[in-house]
Amino acid sequence: MRNLTQYVLVVLSALSAVEAFAQTPAEPAKKMLRYEREHGGSGGVFRRDPNIWVYTTAVARDAGMPMEWASDELKGVVAAAFRREPEGAEQDCGWGGNKNACSPVMNCVLELYFDRTVQKLPWREGSPVVDFDSAKGYFSSIKHGQLWAFDSVTKTSGRKPRVIFGNTPFVDPETGKDLYWQSVGARQGTGRLQTMAYDREIHGRYSYLKLNHGCGGHPFVNGQTLNLQLEDKMTFKVDKVLYEIYLPAAWSSRAGEVVKQDREQEHNFYKGVWEGMPKGDKP
Repeated sequence: MRNLTQYVLVVLSALSAVEAFAQTPAEPAKKMLRYEREHGGSGGVFRRDPNIWVYTTAVARDAGMPMEWASDELKGVVAAAFRREPEGAEQDCGWGGNKNACSPVMNCVLELYFDRTVQKLPWREGSPVVDFDSAKGYFSSIKHGQLWAFDSVTKTSGRKPRVIFGNTPFVDPETGKDLYWQSVGARQGTGRLQTMAYDREIHGRYSYLKLNHGCGGHPFVNGQTLNLQLEDKMTFKVDKVLYEIYLPAAWSSRAGEVVKQDREQEHNFYKGVWEGMPKGDKP
């Protein structure tokens, strides 16, 4: 009888605990963002994202990106990404006379995403929908820098890419003259951003542009302004600005830190090459 009484008390105690738990409102499970699932490293093998992002709040919400990188100060684009990437698989070797002393050839690239329903660019009439500089690895860029999970694109004659060969896909609609992207505040004669790739209909209502940003000569302190402009090729005097992009200071500071760290790594590499050279071979 005593054992039965103890059993009943244990059962009643357990039922009371279950009832109390059932009456306590459960906290909703936190939904993991798409970005966190793919790049967060929450468990197992993951792809580390090399990009320094900035985007609008709407893009952060719609694309499942971290809200901490959203900015209301971003102008002219809905998203931008900066990174350093190797230019192909080849390396520069032979530093210090050592054929095994090699370093990758690196580019600093800037990818821009536009809402083409409101952010209209002066594209060259008759230019293809998608184009790229084959020497700069357009398709690897799409894989590394994708903001959205792009739907497969129907292969049509209108989307067949050709090679840019350094030409700009933008022209002044009034004069027909070429337009170039310029980093405002860069030293005179520098700061021009060459088009590496573009897709005017990359996803939904968005268009995509990849520029060779260059790793030096650009301000990374108080934000960065990019102008699509018509300029005199001899004097660099700006005749007309047809489009302007502003990348906020918080973003440019993070991008500048990446460049700084990479320059320190390059400095250490060349320092090691110098220290490893025989004294008689040093200039």
